[in-house]
Amino acid sequence: MKKFPLKFKYLFPLIALFLNYQAHSYPAQSELFGLSQSMVHVWVTYGNGVTGTGSGVVIKENHVATDCHVFADAEGVNVVKTFKKYVPIAVYADWKNDLCILKFDDLPLKPVKMVTSKNVQYESKVFALTFPNDSPIALPSYGKIKGIHPFKDSNIIRTSAAFTVGSSGGALFDLNFNLIGITTFKSPGKRLGYFYCLPTEWITALLETAPQFDLKSKFPPFWSLPDDEKPFFMQVIMPLQQDDWDKVKRIADEWTRKDIEHSDAWYFLGLAELKMKNYPKAIIDLKKAFHLNGRHFDSLVELHKIAKIQNDQQSIDWTVKQMNVIDPDYVNYEL
Repeated sequence: MKKFPLKFKYLFPLIALFLNYQAHSYPAQSELFGLSQSMVHVWVTYGNGVTGTGSGVVIKENHVATDCHVFADAEGVNVVKTFKKYVPIAVYADWKNDLCILKFDDLPLKPVKMVTSKNVQYESKVFALTFPNDSPIALPSYGKIKGIHPFKDSNIIRTSAAFTVGSSGGALFDLNFNLIGITTFKSPGKRLGYFYCLPTEWITALLETAPQFDLKSKFPPFWSLPDDEKPFFMQVIMPLQQDDWDKVKRIADEWTRKDIEHSDAWYFLGLAELKMKNYPKAIIDLKKAFHLNGRHFDSLVELHKIAKIQNDQQSIDWTVKQMNVIDPDYVNYEL
């Protein structure tokens, strides 16, 4: 079977951002040594001397999961661990969903433990592992689950465990060191970063398909489609970053009609109403979000802001009580 050689070596910058990190809540880097042994650099070469890198995680003996866009249409790809190169013999590719699995015949690395992404909850603490700034070891980025978005037959996970260029194909873990997602794409711009991961269920399904023996992409990933073809949870982000609250409201309003049970749809609708100072409607929509999802912490934060604006002590006390149930650290340190 054909192998994919790497001709050039160059690492694009990778920055691991640390958001809402409290040392007592997350594993220290020293505790992650064993887990890091299952993480690999993905090194890629294109034509005309263009090269790039990404991250990957061993999910089965001789199999590494990563993002297809890391090496789509490249001339060659391999993975590197402790300065040793391993060359794949085939690739399982779900180009539309941007999930790929590289197959090897000589990869002496232990797989991580995977659990279904469908069991994750809002505000659960998580961490991502990727390779920042030419580091020879995988480094963590800490955060929480901030969104669970139904998409096709599973969920896209939004996390505050931040990542950027070079993190594609990395791993998102729960605090029991179980793989729950693949770090894949983020919202554009530097403000209010939104970071998304693919579900582990797709890994299991992809292994049931037939592999291909080249790197030719068949379809663009769903997150790169025109805005009106993207899911609502993506459509709403750019106008939010641009403070275009009329547009946020229009998108979120359509979202609530199409998916009346999704708490994030009501949250973004309420957020737009708040920013437009329509407080009575904002309260209704934000409470709807919390009613649908009792762990929707962000809706409580916005309700707390409104209560303070209106000097409504009863509502202030209620929101603080609800937030304290979900995340007492936030209440103690931030309010």
